[in-house]
Amino acid sequence: MDLRVPAAALAAALLGCATSPSVPDGGASYRSTTDFSSYRTFDFVPVPPGEARLEASLGYYGVEGVLDRDLSASGLARSIAGTPDLYVAYYQGGRQVDVTAWGYRTSGDPVVEVVDVPSSCLVVDLVDAGTKVLVWRGIATDALSSPQALDPAIRQMLQGWPPR
Repeated sequence: MDLRVPAAALAAALLGCATSPSVPDGGASYRSTTDFSSYRTFDFVPVPPGEARLEASLGYYGVEGVLDRDLSASGLARSIAGTPDLYVAYYQGGRQVDVTAWGYRTSGDPVVEVVDVPSSCLVVDLVDAGTKVLVWRGIATDALSSPQALDPAIRQMLQGWPPR
């Protein structure tokens, strides 16, 4: 799997998280060989056992609702029945995340690790539902610094969706 990172966007994301906590900024790494135009639908990855506390803490911010709205505004439709094209998983930065427990893999290619991102950042993974391979990882900088910061941070993160 070939993940390409737009250097300026990723640098801005990481520096934004690290040095300017009040400025929402975003970046993404993605699999450059992926045909993103083929994705039409999404749904959220079921939370694995033992991660309920993470879901509850992020639920305080309304993460799933904001992602649902903004992914829909970006041209993806939420799949209520059947298998979606993409699964969405989201995490708070600054912690170790075993994506295999969430039902997917990264193929060992370098991506920004969740543990390498400050805890005020929200990390969003988009996973190809057919192959169960991570195709896009976005970083919403300082999204978790306050409930009011979530909307602009996610909007910024998704500005480049779909990758061209």
